[in-house]
Amino acid sequence: MDGPSPGPGSSRYLSLRWKSLIALSLALILVNASLALIANAQFARQFELQQGYVRDQQARQLRALVDERNLEMSKLASLVPLLGTDEVVTPDLLERIAQALDSHSALLDLEWDIRSVHWLLADGTETLGWPENAAALPAALIEDLRHNPEQALAALYCDPECRQYRATPLLVDGTFAGNLVLGRSVADALLTFQALTGAEVAMAWDDEHAAAHRAPTNDLVHPSFPAMTFPDQTLPVLQAAMPALTTNLGRQPMLVQHRNRWFEVFRVPSLAAGIDALVVNDVTAQRAAINAATLGSLLIGLLGLLLSGGLLLLIIKGPLYRLRDLATVVPLLAENRFEDLRNQLPQRHHYLKLGDEIDLMTETIGNLTDRMEELQSDRERAESRLVWLADHDPLTHLFNRRRFNKEFQRILDQARRFGHQGALLFIDLDQFKDVNDLSGHPIGDSLLQQVAAQLRLITETSDLLARLGGDEFALALPEATEADAVVSAESIQRAIRGISVQASNRRHQVSASIGICLFPTQGTEASQLMAYADLAMYQAKERGRGRWYLFSPHDLEQERLDARVLMRDQITRALQEDSFVLHAQPIIEIATGRVRYLETLLRMRGKTGEVASPSQFIPIAERDGLIHAIDRWVIDSALACLDREPDLRLSVNLSANALDDPSLLGFLQERLAGRGIAPERLMFELTETAAINSLAHAARLMQGMKALGCRFALDDFGSGYASYAYLRNLPVDVIKIDGAFIRDIATNPGDRILVKAITDMAHGLGKRVVAEFVENAAILEVLAELGVDDAQGYHLGKPQPFYPTQRVLNTVTG
Repeated sequence: MDGPSPGPGSSRYLSLRWKSLIALSLALILVNASLALIANAQFARQFELQQGYVRDQQARQLRALVDERNLEMSKLASLVPLLGTDEVVTPDLLERIAQALDSHSALLDLEWDIRSVHWLLADGTETLGWPENAAALPAALIEDLRHNPEQALAALYCDPECRQYRATPLLVDGTFAGNLVLGRSVADALLTFQALTGAEVAMAWDDEHAAAHRAPTNDLVHPSFPAMTFPDQTLPVLQAAMPALTTNLGRQPMLVQHRNRWFEVFRVPSLAAGIDALVVNDVTAQRAAINAATLGSLLIGLLGLLLSGGLLLLIIKGPLYRLRDLATVVPLLAENRFEDLRNQLPQRHHYLKLGDEIDLMTETIGNLTDRMEELQSDRERAESRLVWLADHDPLTHLFNRRRFNKEFQRILDQARRFGHQGALLFIDLDQFKDVNDLSGHPIGDSLLQQVAAQLRLITETSDLLARLGGDEFALALPEATEADAVVSAESIQRAIRGISVQASNRRHQVSASIGICLFPTQGTEASQLMAYADLAMYQAKERGRGRWYLFSPHDLEQERLDARVLMRDQITRALQEDSFVLHAQPIIEIATGRVRYLETLLRMRGKTGEVASPSQFIPIAERDGLIHAIDRWVIDSALACLDREPDLRLSVNLSANALDDPSLLGFLQERLAGRGIAPERLMFELTETAAINSLAHAARLMQGMKALGCRFALDDFGSGYASYAYLRNLPVDVIKIDGAFIRDIATNPGDRILVKAITDMAHGLGKRVVAEFVENAAILEVLAELGVDDAQGYHLGKPQPFYPTQRVLNTVTG
């Protein structure tokens, strides 16, 4: 019952329940209208995001189709001279091309869609054209070929028909003969694009070209669009969009309505000079879907008027809270607070038996958290590995020279501050080179690992132990007397004499020569004490292998008098008498097995015919100012080799002092010009350590040599602790990975991860990767799997005297 009616003269009456119903209805209408507007905005935003992805994909596909067809024409250009008749093969290239066109014109046209073939001489003169009525080549293309006759060119021209052209220089007997230019219509590419994407596409000149070619016409093909798919459908849409296309708005995607349908038109800029592409997508269905979704939201709102507002609030309260909780915890991912995120994920109530999308989203976020935590752990492990490698020797896991020098200087500072006595032992294995030469580096590496293990056992935790490189180790005893150092040296010698390795029918056993110096009485600088200990070690070797020797100042004076003066005289004599020699080692392309180029390695002949390696004479040459003359000798000799063998490519090592030689670039330019050698046949190598220690000078030298046309390689990459930070500042073409990361790559997963990371990074920067120290087929197989480009090592070819070159190359196959 609504109650009694009001009497005459009383105010108008409305029941409270109707008031409640009206108020609730108004609230629901407002809420549902708001939801409808929000939904419409969300649908529109989602549609724009989706279309943005579609546009990116279509632009990439269109460019990829154009690039793919250029690549096909490049490959085909190399095959055309080979498509002659099966009868007599004429040696004349022009006649072979003419025969190929006569014999296979139908194949070129129908199978490969080649519409024209032109043969141009170096001066741009056309001497052959197919078919007979073929349109003339664009003047711009001919002009480019005149300026760059020996460079492959790919071009797209629409004047008036749109065609792709590929100009490929051909050689006859190693000499440039001319350019073979293939022409191909872009029509098939546009149709292929339409078949792949369902979108229509038209080629468009920019405003300047369009104004020059536009004419009053009602033809299907508009003068501003020289090529398009299905003109009957596409042209009206583009004409409707013309007002926007002629303004700056034409650079942005636009919606066009035509015949009750909606189309999105966007521009793919700069397919070629002055040529864009306009892509037309029919988005009628998407817009209809948005409208339908919006209308559906309104209908749901109307139906909601029949339901209780309280019930609606009760239903949506829980899910909204859960979504809010999800939005609150997701930012924890950016802070790497994975455990906190898991603990704060909203849980489903126990009375809800069936899951929903929010539960799926919660589960997905949980899975994403687990995956991101794994990735973060992997990255931290990789970073830890890189940090570890910066301070450790990867073979023996001892400290490397860099970390030893740092810690040794700290020990020296403490000894000087507190008055402690200490000792430095320089340990060198006797006859270790014989192990590598007779049984190979893997056996030598095994021996080094055993030596390192024994040294760990007999040293204290307070001692500083490191492998300096090769077969050299260093041990610093922070608090030790001369007697303590002697006892330690004798213990080390006994332990090393007890080590042996078996290889086939050989049993290798080595001893150690140890040099000892004391600090701070004999020195307070790490480099000075290392030199003293090294000198004492050589004194021990001279007295018979397997001995120790304590440094004294008399030894230093005698060493300076004898060794340095003698080696300086030998270097001077070698420069005067041309006693330096070049050896060569091949660099092999892993994918094909072919020799890409040879690396030159410097050696010095003594009076009695013995050969000295660079490590024996380069340090003396650097100290005595002879290194620049050696650099010039190496460059001159390498250029002479290139002059004798026209097909040869060489890589030349430069000393670190070359960075401080201001006249080196002028010398190189003069020698290249004097011999008439193509600079791209010559590559220079500089070690990573030298480059990083003088980054500005290294970058300036590299840029200068690259300006001449030469190439540059960064040697021993990965040995420095700042490799990745500085790589992008050095204009190198090739990265040579240090052999320490290669020798165990077949068995060491950590080395594989690092080599893969270096390779991917180098490829991302457009650089080629060479792996050194390839000593067996297993290493080569792993490098191929990791995508390394080239390899160098004893398995592929040992260093050999340079001439005859065939001897060097035979080491690869012989």
